Amino acid sequence: MRHPPIVPAELAFDGNGNPFSPAFGDIYHSASGGLAQARHVFLAGNDLLGEESRWRGRTSFAILETGFGLGLNFLATWQAWRDEPRRPARLHYFAVERHPFRRADLARLHENFPELAPLAARLHNAWPSLIPGFHRLHFEDGAVTLTLIFGAAQTVLADIAGRFDAFYLDGFAPAKNPEMWSLQVCEDLAWLAAPGATLATWTVAGEVRRNLAAAGFTVERRPGFGTKRERLVGRFTGGAVPAAPTFSHQSIAVIGAGIAGLACAERLAARGCEVTLFERRNRIAAETSGNHQAILLPALAVDATRLSRLNQVAFLYALRRLDELAASGHPVDSGLCGVFQIARDAAHAKKQATIVAEQGLPDDFVQFLDAATAEGLVGAAVAGPGWWFPRAGWVAPASLAAALQAKAGPRLTLCPDTAVAALAETDNGWQLLDEAGQPLWEGPTLILAHAHGITRLAQAAHMPILCFRGQTTHLPAEELPAPLRAVVCREGYLAPPFAGIASLGASFKRSRELAPSNEEHAANLARLAAMLPGWGSRFTAASLTGRVGLRPVSPDKLPLLGALPLPACEPRPLAHVEWPRLPGLFVASGYGARGFVWAPLMAELLASQICGEPLPLGHELAAAVDPARFAWKGVQASRDAEM
Repeated sequence: MRHPPIVPAELAFDGNGNPFSPAFGDIYHSASGGLAQARHVFLAGNDLLGEESRWRGRTSFAILETGFGLGLNFLATWQAWRDEPRRPARLHYFAVERHPFRRADLARLHENFPELAPLAARLHNAWPSLIPGFHRLHFEDGAVTLTLIFGAAQTVLADIAGRFDAFYLDGFAPAKNPEMWSLQVCEDLAWLAAPGATLATWTVAGEVRRNLAAAGFTVERRPGFGTKRERLVGRFTGGAVPAAPTFSHQSIAVIGAGIAGLACAERLAARGCEVTLFERRNRIAAETSGNHQAILLPALAVDATRLSRLNQVAFLYALRRLDELAASGHPVDSGLCGVFQIARDAAHAKKQATIVAEQGLPDDFVQFLDAATAEGLVGAAVAGPGWWFPRAGWVAPASLAAALQAKAGPRLTLCPDTAVAALAETDNGWQLLDEAGQPLWEGPTLILAHAHGITRLAQAAHMPILCFRGQTTHLPAEELPAPLRAVVCREGYLAPPFAGIASLGASFKRSRELAPSNEEHAANLARLAAMLPGWGSRFTAASLTGRVGLRPVSPDKLPLLGALPLPACEPRPLAHVEWPRLPGLFVASGYGARGFVWAPLMAELLASQICGEPLPLGHELAAAVDPARFAWKGVQASRDAEM
């Protein structure tokens, strides 16, 4: 699926001071009051207010809105959730918006609603860069989750994976924005409806009522709001819709206490799961996840590949998770000082400029800068023009690992110095065995997150994970030619010093050798010289120290995330999502050289899959990381050969 660039909403007002869209020639909410409209039309229309509210006592409740606009419906719903003594334990709120407001404009609009100020401020702080795709934001320590989807409803609704209990149909008037109210959109909503799902909207237009009825919704008019005489409510009464999988807070095991395993454990613990984390070393983040510094940087590509689109939303999610950890009392050592990615040559520089311009990427996400401008940001002369990522930077892996462990709290039990040698399937799920064949743990759900080590287990031996060696070089901070104010990268990277050391990296070589190499230190210094003229010659490879890590890499450079597939099946399925799986057995690996960008979002995706919640990604990108994709590609290749 290809998404056009996001065109932000224009901040404008009509003659009466109401927020107005010049693009659609319509106001954003009733002149009688946006917040009152949200409560009367959408919350009351879906029976979410009062003693008999539908969400009372629910473990989870999911709402989908077709036009986020000013966000008043979300803020009113969040406030109602806070005021409800028997509120659902977890609230998922999905909202589609083709033309989102910029952060500053949203804050300006919310000044007119002072009673929402504390919640609105938290929304502004978490507001993402305006790039297409899914953006998941957590509030209330994860109990309230807002998933913003920037794109046109008629395009993105079919990509949403989940079941929803209530729909807020809130777009501009059908006469102004007919695509929002089309039969296709109504059918997409029906596909996403949980059993007994309700809907509410302010419009009673005949075509809207007919389209909803044709899609399986029974609708009726109710007294309207403000100058609107009537509004519409409805309930899904169409064909049988399978309910979302139920989940009880059961025992879950994770193998591997690197960033992949720790991130999964924390996300599951946040959902009330009891997690046992097995680690063969004597501490967390003892292997590749224990490097001195890791770079947080998004990937861009000319044709907006699945890898680049997924990596961009993963990068933004990782930044929000750092903020959330800090807000919860678990700050992480990091330096989000910006990253300057130098073009390889003149042709690459032209390509970089084209990508920024043609994809309409916002300045707070990336800019294309000449070398002189970049020098003022970096603090040193750079070898050429390139991309400036103002929100990117570095993170200290050990600090992030400790923060995730602390955030998981008592629901996480760490078992260090415990190597898992084999798995055995039992009536209760899976049993973990040590080298002597003695049981270590037994339970229904198991996650394999120990990098390329997963292929040593018989059940995952068919996973196509390659092992690549990466050596970083440690440069003493006092020996740097000048104070470095930002990360620079090209074929390698150099981070500003942390705890007296600036990390320079990194090699990328298919090998399992762990001993540091002077040859690779020299190669890293050559990368430094190609980024910052004159810097590489100030150091001697033989005098430097560093660290080697082994990275698990998939053939297509995307993570392997999801239910573990069987190595083969008959009859062969039509799509890899139908491929049979080992029940209760999941994998989180293949993160390659971008593990600290991938890990947070992949953990949220896996926890959502396991717990039967709406996914933080669309079908397309969730399928892009599905570990069954390679088995299915093999089947497709076989079929093509037979034709």
